[in-house]
Amino acid sequence: MGRDIHVLLEETTSKIIMKLKPKLFCKYIWLNKSRNPMIYVKLKKGLYGTLQAAVLVWRLVTNTKIEWGLVLQRLNWWP
Repeated sequence: MGRDIHVLLEETTSKIIMKLKPKLFCKYIWLNKSRNPMIYVKLKKGLYGTLQAAVLVWRLVTNTKIEWGLVLQRLNWWP
């Protein structure tokens, strides 16, 4: 992805992660002011809904079009 991307996972997702491997993740879970579990994670791949994921998809589509022999043109419609 080019650089490290960290995401804050809140209550529901944190609880699911804790159920998967409690011994591994228990030391990384913390409680917010409302006493809800939270965890920061570092992404290895693009996560749907993030700007980085959109850029990765755009690069994939663009590179695939170039490999197919299509010529990309810049549109000058912006004033």
